[in-house]
Amino acid sequence: MKFYLEENLEKLARWLRFLGYPAYTIKGEINLSKIKPDGVFITTSRRWYERLKKLGINAFLVPRHDFELQLCSVVKHFKLRHELSLNLCAYCSSPLVSVSREEVREKIPKRVYEEGEDFTLCPGCGAVFWKGSHYERMKRKLEEILKKC
Repeated sequence: MKFYLEENLEKLARWLRFLGYPAYTIKGEINLSKIKPDGVFITTSRRWYERLKKLGINAFLVPRHDFELQLCSVVKHFKLRHELSLNLCAYCSSPLVSVSREEVREKIPKRVYEEGEDFTLCPGCGAVFWKGSHYERMKRKLEEILKKC
């Protein structure tokens, strides 16, 4: 399942990517040509939601200012998996490629090179990811959010 989100929902898009679902934010003014029929458009605007539904476009309305409630709503409504996948780039949704620490040595801090593990590279934007101490914090945060659903 793919998601298209309005620009102000970038944090939600990033967390959907963490769960393994392609999520693309639409930058700037939203027009119908930017909304693809192969996914769900997520919006905080009731006006856009109702307009898209009338046009037969799959849309979902989330609360405007509560990220945790947004994520809960999407996960629950679309029955998404509840664990971190971390197989997509957090920035552009491209599938990540496993690489050795040597391959990314010049792109990461020295300490990460020495202590990091499970390195992945985004072929789309060049971002490098690894499992560090933030991984456990992300898992805990996801658990906390989903307990509220």
